[in-house]
Amino acid sequence: MKLCCAQRHHIIACVTRGKSQGDTYRLLKEVYGDDSLSRSTCRRWYVRALQGNTSCADLERPGRQVTARNLANVRAVQQVLETDRRATVRQLAAETQLSTGSVHNILKKDLELKKKAPKFVPCVLTQEQMDLRVRLCRENLKETQDPLFLWSVVTGNESWFSVLEPEQKQQSLQWVDKHAKRPKKALRSRQVCKTLMEVFFDDQGVIHLEFLPPRMTVTAKVYIGILARLREAIRRKRPTLWRDNCYRLLHDNAPGHTAMPTFAAMVETSMKVVQHPPYSPDLAPADFWFFPYLKAQIRGRIFASVADLQDHLMTVIAGIPRALFHKCIHETLPNRWHKCIAAHGAYFEGDDLTVPDDEHLLESSSESSGSTSDSD
Repeated sequence: MKLCCAQRHHIIACVTRGKSQGDTYRLLKEVYGDDSLSRSTCRRWYVRALQGNTSCADLERPGRQVTARNLANVRAVQQVLETDRRATVRQLAAETQLSTGSVHNILKKDLELKKKAPKFVPCVLTQEQMDLRVRLCRENLKETQDPLFLWSVVTGNESWFSVLEPEQKQQSLQWVDKHAKRPKKALRSRQVCKTLMEVFFDDQGVIHLEFLPPRMTVTAKVYIGILARLREAIRRKRPTLWRDNCYRLLHDNAPGHTAMPTFAAMVETSMKVVQHPPYSPDLAPADFWFFPYLKAQIRGRIFASVADLQDHLMTVIAGIPRALFHKCIHETLPNRWHKCIAAHGAYFEGDDLTVPDDEHLLESSSESSGSTSDSD
């Protein structure tokens, strides 16, 4: 492009000095050789210079007129999408009588849309449930001003483990030649043989773990017995927490955990509880870290029996570094409380959220409590 501009400047200079068109073309051939402009191009620029146009820029050209991407067609595509957000490009093209290429350009360039798959969530939260999640997360973050709060948290839950945990699609990816066909694997499902694990841990490691007998679920009566064994484990393994009776239990809102007999047993033993909103596995350490970590270690493996599965799980748990427990309680859990507030109580997995600082959260919490007291 720079070479063409330079030759155009030479043509204008030759016209200014009164040289003929032939002399101008020969001069360009002598100076630029094979890179010189063609005779017809030299003639066109020579005539433009004679007419007084001394600009070296190309003239603007309108190009081909856009016929498909007009306002009427954009509105037609938009109306179809309002009735069916899952419509494919082919379906939109059939509805609007446009080509698939035109529909694609309207979607991308005019409407600036991108097709995204929805993410699975435990349930569709109501506004009241989201407000409760925000309020309890703010209250828990306010409790973290006490340096002993997170140190005293004991959290746990129960989960099923199968003798065959199928691999996730991401785990089965392989490096193959770019011309090779996709690898194939047999479709497997979870086996009926499974075991229910109940576990409790803090920032130092596992405090109590047990496998429930076959065909037993966690009812209120069963959970009361589990809590009694947990208290005994705390007495043996965390004597400081036991002596000061300062441990706080963080568990979810499963029916067996929140039943009246369970609540009465916890009051009788003076067991403190960390507030946890319902339908919030994303705020329960056992659900968002511990159980997924264990299941990732056994996915794709087949165990001969439930006993072999239990032995392997115990081996995996024994090998978990203490630093991971500390990070889960002291870093990941408060950070998830922050994210829940930033998401206004909605589920936030996979979302890019800006986590506000503690001071802002505390100010918001104090303002909300102040407004509540004023209304009272």
